Amino acid sequence: MKQLPWTLCVLAVALAAWLAIAIVNVENQRNALVTKACVDPAFKNEVDAKCLASVHTREHWWQHLTYAMTHFRS
Repeated sequence: MKQLPWTLCVLAVALAAWLAIAIVNVENQRNALVTKACVDPAFKNEVDAKCLASVHTREHWWQHLTYAMTHFRS
């Protein structure tokens, strides 16, 4: 009976970590699009997908997480 609460706790922490990683990745890409960090050199109005997948727009991951958790839009 003691294993069930610990299993649920580990699953909840794993879910929270997975969601935080997803939020950091989305915020990084959103910030890259807003700052136009990944404009395609051949087509000025398009986005370079390879750049968008590898760009780092802020110095630390927690800056993305903090910004995403404090700036909501409806």
